Amino acid sequence: MGTLDFLLRAVVFLVDTATWLILARVLVRPLIRNPKGAFWQVFLIATEPVFRVSRLLSAGRVPERWIWLVSLAWLTVVRIVVKLQLR
Repeated sequence: MGTLDFLLRAVVFLVDTATWLILARVLVRPLIRNPKGAFWQVFLIATEPVFRVSRLLSAGRVPERWIWLVSLAWLTVVRIVVKLQLR
């Protein structure tokens, strides 16, 4: 396994992790009673960088309540492109 192959697999791992964190954030949000709690803060800290990039790429045209969906779409595109490079 070459260095490039290793890096591409690391990117896929990070994209998959971000995807699962975003899905968990969306599913857990209705259950959170204390938005300042440590559990919720972990989701905010872990997913906000991805959301920030999605806001930048969409140039503010996407309402904030849908940014999670746009982020998942961008992550899916990145995953497909990287997986194609691994073949």
